[in-house]
Amino acid sequence: MGKKFNLEEGDCPKPKTFTGSKTQGIDMKNLIITKSTLPKVTFGIVTLNEEKRIKACLSAIAIQEYPKEKIEIIVMDGGSTDKTVEIAKKYRAKIYFNEKKLAEPGLAAAYQKATGDYMVFMAADNIIYDKYWTRKIVQPFLDDVDNILVSFSRVVNSPSDNIWNKYLNEDTDPFSAFVFNNASCPDKFKKIYTVEKENSHYAIYNYKIENFPLIALAQCTVLKTKIRRKLNSNYDDILPLIDIIKKGGKIAYVKDTGIYHFSVKGFTHLRMKFKKRIFNSIKTDSYVSRESYVSTERKIRRYLFLLYSFSLIIPLLEGIRLMIIKRKFYMLLHPIVSFIIGFYIIINFIKIKIWQK
Repeated sequence: MGKKFNLEEGDCPKPKTFTGSKTQGIDMKNLIITKSTLPKVTFGIVTLNEEKRIKACLSAIAIQEYPKEKIEIIVMDGGSTDKTVEIAKKYRAKIYFNEKKLAEPGLAAAYQKATGDYMVFMAADNIIYDKYWTRKIVQPFLDDVDNILVSFSRVVNSPSDNIWNKYLNEDTDPFSAFVFNNASCPDKFKKIYTVEKENSHYAIYNYKIENFPLIALAQCTVLKTKIRRKLNSNYDDILPLIDIIKKGGKIAYVKDTGIYHFSVKGFTHLRMKFKKRIFNSIKTDSYVSRESYVSTERKIRRYLFLLYSFSLIIPLLEGIRLMIIKRKFYMLLHPIVSFIIGFYIIINFIKIKIWQK
């Protein structure tokens, strides 16, 4: 057995050309890699006491096969009391204080400070898997600089990761998967969107504003920096992309590379993370900013999810179905995670919207 990837020790997986089971490796000779033609890329990262994870995140950026002078790292720190900032400085990162402490406004601030032509939106739990990731992710922009405004890649499971994180990375959390259905994961996009362009490296879909996809900025999504973001999008991880779709901009899904997303460390961390995430979502009303774009079907499915999650038997049957299709035993965690999310939606809604009033 190979060496396990230990995120807690700040270890970094050895990057290689991505050859996931559903993608093919890329021939680097086909990429435009002339140094003078490559754009400057800013990596915007939000942190708060990320001493155990920030080294692995930054190490993967540092060993990218990309001109070092064309990489900028901006760390928006929420006031860490550990060695997060000290470690980031060793990687020549520009450090700024994230006054709001939350990820979304921190990345929005980084976007304003970025000097690169494009910015990668990421958190410290994102690890670039492929040493050619940066070259691959900018290639769609080089092919069509005027129309392609966004690019993103897939999430890849680390073999040594815990089962709770592997479950989440297979698609997304149960609530989002239930509401967005076939628009929740790029593996399912062909079921709902027509393909405008596709080659061995990336695909461009014809997204519809009334059925927009679930593409989150803070999972190493890359955005052209000259785009003006709406002020009401600072707390929203999806609204900037909705706005791009509305204006006719193109989004490239880069198929032949990926990232690790170490979202949760285990069951306890999963439970606490969803508790906090749901609380912040309801407290800040972050979802309200994109409400006008949400279809009636999705609004109905939001409420149906509570019935779905508390029924237990339906999520269990879905978990069994997913386990058979994906051949991954951890899909049986589906009913447990569904119930946890439904529980915290109810508890936090009562606490914030009813009890505090």
